Amino acid sequence: MDRFSKACLVLIVLLLAVIALRPMVFPQAVGAQQHYKYVAVTTSILEPQPTLDKYAADGWELVGTFVASLNNLDHAFLIFRK
Repeated sequence: MDRFSKACLVLIVLLLAVIALRPMVFPQAVGAQQHYKYVAVTTSILEPQPTLDKYAADGWELVGTFVASLNNLDHAFLIFRK
């Protein structure tokens, strides 16, 4: 092999080494998983809208509901996260 071919191969190896070693020398910041706060609210099954409006205005997101009948009274359990 002549000197030009060897110089090109050495240059290629050096550039590949730079690409491979850059993450170890200059690590990038990563975003961690967000932590959510959850709140469970009991409301009347007949009128859940005022409760939904109240928590939505405060920035809460509805993620789950559960309806139960306790002592012949229907209740809705709303689960919000922020």
